[in-house]
Amino acid sequence: MDDTVLSLRDARLTLDGNAGPVEILHGITLSVRRGETLGLVGPSGSGKSSLLMVMGGLDRATGGEIRALGQDLSAMNEDRLARFRRDNMGVVFQSFHLIPTMTAIENVA
Repeated sequence: MDDTVLSLRDARLTLDGNAGPVEILHGITLSVRRGETLGLVGPSGSGKSSLLMVMGGLDRATGGEIRALGQDLSAMNEDRLARFRRDNMGVVFQSFHLIPTMTAIENVA
């Protein structure tokens, strides 16, 4: 039985910049198994957040393959991807953008 929960094969992310295309992720290949802990470290601007966004299906890779729980994230349309994230992933963002005059429950609502 394969206990891989997340895998990337030659994952790439290229964005358009003012001076032309900027390659953010350069062919990342990794596999995360059930129960395994992963830490991403690197200097500011090295692509850590971009990698997490691609891994979570919040940004689309421009190349390679991203699979979560055996499903190809790049093959899903936006609605299916949103349902998959809702049912299978938890995402905690760096900036919460909460409204300080509201309670936590009101912010979530």
